[in-house]
Amino acid sequence: MMPLTETGVLALSGALWMAPLLGFAFGFLLERAGLAHAPRLAGQFYFTDFTVFKVLFTALVTAMLGAFWLNRLGLLDLELVYLPETFVVAQAIGGALFGAGFLLSGLCPGTSCVAAASGRLDGLAVIGGILLGVLVFNAAFDLISPIYSATALGRITLAQLAGVSTGVIVSALTAAALGGFIVLNRIRREGSATAIVSARNRVLLATATTLALAAVLFGSRTSVEASPLVAGLPSERDYISAIDLGERIAQEDPTLRVIDLRDDAAFARFHIPGATRTTLAALATDPLPLEITVVVYDDTGVTAAQAQALLHRRGHASVRVLRQGLYEWIARVQEPRLAADATMEERQAFERAATLSRFFGGVPQAGVPRASVPIGYWTGAAADGTPRAQTTNAVAAVRRRGC
Repeated sequence: MMPLTETGVLALSGALWMAPLLGFAFGFLLERAGLAHAPRLAGQFYFTDFTVFKVLFTALVTAMLGAFWLNRLGLLDLELVYLPETFVVAQAIGGALFGAGFLLSGLCPGTSCVAAASGRLDGLAVIGGILLGVLVFNAAFDLISPIYSATALGRITLAQLAGVSTGVIVSALTAAALGGFIVLNRIRREGSATAIVSARNRVLLATATTLALAAVLFGSRTSVEASPLVAGLPSERDYISAIDLGERIAQEDPTLRVIDLRDDAAFARFHIPGATRTTLAALATDPLPLEITVVVYDDTGVTAAQAQALLHRRGHASVRVLRQGLYEWIARVQEPRLAADATMEERQAFERAATLSRFFGGVPQAGVPRASVPIGYWTGAAADGTPRAQTTNAVAAVRRRGC
């Protein structure tokens, strides 16, 4: 199923060829829509030109309905579509800055590239401002990093946030967009072409409305009660080590989903890159594909065991519990340690862990005193019996960011 790159239909060379083709097509359509001209883009802020609203919301509704129904028909696996993590405060501030820059320049990153390619000096000026902003951001990152990492929600969708089915969200957003189109058409008529355009638009409106209403009916999944759950411990085969999990994340395994079952505050302080924070109740209705591998973790292992039992009851065959939870991730991936008198077996295991640790921005330490290395290091017990996840300082999570 699509996406073609993640499923292997397109090899790496095919993906590299596809990127510029999509980029040129995107730029061509922006130019055709008239979005390379700053006055037209700025007009949306002054309620004098609604071209941007019409183009962007047409694209939103088309992509949303298309993705939803392709997924329901088994042609598109939405779990393979990259979903950036959500950081509420950082993205709210970024959105405000983006909007201010958009208003002042009349261009956004995409349209500035189109304007520059069309020979417009304002497009070149905006691209220069973007590059300057990137430079300032990196230079000041140490100062703003607490804000940058605050209010993390992980990979979350509006449906998960609202606790409703995806179909309800699809229908609601489609209704809002179509309602906006109707209001704008009443405000600004387009002369003699109105009758022809309106006839075409009525067909499109009816199609979008039908698909959106049907999404409500086909957008929910059969729920499973979250309780009572058997709080039994998973068997040995149901665990996954932090190293094995880290390697699958680093390889961007499209069949993997990592779920954090701790509270919001703990998740915001630190979480495994790419993890999604959720609860047992939400897992009861979360439309996870049955064929993927789900890895769950918490601080104690109890909630993770309950989540595993719940998902097994829902028909998920491949559900793993992270061995010793977040502690093992910190001890073996974020800050692996090797004693000065380590055995050859320990050194070989450390080399594997150190390579992975550097990928995730960790700090591997070799040659440390044996007393500072957790007892039974590769099984995760702490030297003083206290889980290091409770005593270690905050570790900056490495986040893969999308555009």
